[in-house]
Amino acid sequence: MKKLFILFFFLVFIFRIQISFLNYINFINKPIKHLNVKVINQYKKKNYYVLKLKNNEVSFYTTSRDYLKDLLNENLSLNILTKNISFLGFLTKFYAISYDLKLKNISFLDKWIEKQHKDKKFANLYKALFLGEAISHKTRLELSTLGISHLFALSGFHLGFISFILFLIFSPIYNLFHRKFPYRNKFFDLGILVFALEFLYLYITSFPPSLIRAFVMEIILFLFAYNLQNIFSLKILFLTIIFSFLIFFAKIFSIGFFLSISGVFYIMLFFRYFKPDLKNTILMNFFVFMMMFVFSHIFFGNINIYQFLSPFATLLFIVFYPLAFVLHLLGIGGISDNILGVYLHLGDNFYVYKISLWIGILFFGLSLVAFYKRWAFYGINILAFSLILGGMFV
Repeated sequence: MKKLFILFFFLVFIFRIQISFLNYINFINKPIKHLNVKVINQYKKKNYYVLKLKNNEVSFYTTSRDYLKDLLNENLSLNILTKNISFLGFLTKFYAISYDLKLKNISFLDKWIEKQHKDKKFANLYKALFLGEAISHKTRLELSTLGISHLFALSGFHLGFISFILFLIFSPIYNLFHRKFPYRNKFFDLGILVFALEFLYLYITSFPPSLIRAFVMEIILFLFAYNLQNIFSLKILFLTIIFSFLIFFAKIFSIGFFLSISGVFYIMLFFRYFKPDLKNTILMNFFVFMMMFVFSHIFFGNINIYQFLSPFATLLFIVFYPLAFVLHLLGIGGISDNILGVYLHLGDNFYVYKISLWIGILFFGLSLVAFYKRWAFYGINILAFSLILGGMFV
């Protein structure tokens, strides 16, 4: 079985390499390439500006010596020189000389959100929440310090919540039709409807990688549940990684992807030992915070006392998310900006608490064992709690 798995993965790898290389050849076949991109980061360095740009095909950096206003999340058209772009750079990120930058019109949804907020900071925050757009470096730092970055970066958390709301909305409507067609499978029909609406949402948000991964996993979970298989199986994670690899290739080797998959893994691990009811779902939120605290402080490190309120903020988000959506739908989304601003301001001051990579490797290995051995499950809880205490009293 292991040999078949290795062979399968090798064939998938070769197949994906070939597709990516053909895309790369097509991308650089002309010395000048015209692109439509979105600005996902911008900062000044000495006497020039650095822009990080992306579209559905590539992510890259360019520079400009012209004075630029704040272009975060703006759509641009530009020409780049492709001569020095390597295959590895094409798969990950590269630098390209650019010229003829032109600002394009923003979408109706962007305008609708922006006009409801006096401060662009909050407009960008809600555009990140609803449309998957970028957040400024300062705001990202505040979110990270408070331990709530996952709440404002579109992910499986949001897609799962959207699925739940859509199911609640359409379930009573479907029941009216189900009386006339009782032979239909309600779970299957509503699942297809929800997936269709979510795909439309992915289209509106320009198919952000985090949502595509979540969408793939959601479909796999649905198929497992429909066929009465264990939805807390590692097979689901494995299949998600394989399909993500086929779609994104080298881009899955990123911190964001690792943290995303790790979060799902720990949810599955928790419900391997606890019944998935309301009480345990609340407890799971605190468990996942402890587990992800370890990894976040390997890669990042900024922390203050308010970070330990993160599990409570996540629970409150269940109310905040739909409420914010309704308020923006009514055109009064800025009504809570002052309250949100006070909370984010708590993340301005922080200190650095880093966890050793070797401890992280030990923790990750013990976590894998914990999926099969209860003693290891207790072990990672004790270790994570000890590391959190270290962060509180460092």
